Amino acid sequence: MREILKTVSLFFLLLVLLAAQTGCSSDYLERSAQRLPAGWEENSLVHDGLTRWYRIYIPDPLPDKPALVLFLHGGTLGMRSLFSPLADSSATWFGIAEEQGIVLLVPNGVNPKTGDTYGDDQVWNDLRPDQAEGQSQVDDVGFILSLLDRVSAEIPIRPDRTYVTGASNGGMMTYRLLIEAPERFAAGAVYIANLPDLKHPLPDPETPVPIMIVNGTEDPLMPYDGGAVAKDRGVVISTRETVLWWIDANKADLNGLVSRDLPDLDPDDGCRIREEFYPASEEGASVRLYRVEGGGHTLPGLSGGGIFQQVATRLLGPVCRDADGVLLAWNFFSEISALSSP
Repeated sequence: MREILKTVSLFFLLLVLLAAQTGCSSDYLERSAQRLPAGWEENSLVHDGLTRWYRIYIPDPLPDKPALVLFLHGGTLGMRSLFSPLADSSATWFGIAEEQGIVLLVPNGVNPKTGDTYGDDQVWNDLRPDQAEGQSQVDDVGFILSLLDRVSAEIPIRPDRTYVTGASNGGMMTYRLLIEAPERFAAGAVYIANLPDLKHPLPDPETPVPIMIVNGTEDPLMPYDGGAVAKDRGVVISTRETVLWWIDANKADLNGLVSRDLPDLDPDDGCRIREEFYPASEEGASVRLYRVEGGGHTLPGLSGGGIFQQVATRLLGPVCRDADGVLLAWNFFSEISALSSP
């Protein structure tokens, strides 16, 4: 009982810390205008009768045919979560975008209970069934593809260097995009997410797309070995089954497995990262897994974190300090780009 009360107290402290960073919903527009860093814009477009919002970083000077990274926030978060001082290692994308001159596109999901498209408590309509708790039913695939069309019409984005990444609900949405619109992306990077366990089989993508998956073995919300997501938010297959599904869908070489342990940069974090790489076979695409042994529902990160991280660890599980999860993705994307360049 004492442990339960402690966990509940930590949960409410986490909510207070988040609220302190996001503020009240009544002044969204005012806050957005004040807090946007240099190079960032906030815009909207109407899709399927809904005004949908997004933020975009456009490098200055703009490179000739820049790369684009589509960043999908996690469930019950929003596009502003990436800008919070409490953000996890996902904020590494800021530095990469500036240093590499890439366009960073951050769309906002929808609140399934209120229909709000601008808030901070949003989700994506990923591949889970509609009856799953908190599941959205809006056309997020159509919205994101329309958004990519708009950005590509305004900026000469290289189609062969358009990437997508997301964590948790954003990771499952990344799966959906790579399955339903693989021709729009050169590669994808998914964190703390498995494929849903559905009554009907998932369709194979028409085009194989290289994919990187980073999952923690001690994730309390997205079970590594499969099962219920956060008790009532649908059911997923295991990480092993998810990887095997992508190996088959991507026509990757199961027998060509190359594995290694990443350096143990922080011996005190209780985590190790094991990399499994399945190379592409002829006319296929590669699959890469980073198994975060001892990691929770968190991205690997090199920073120590403060009180927020301490509270989050009690709720979400350990953070592995042996790599930066975003740098793993960017290195993966860069490798794919180098392989595809003439």
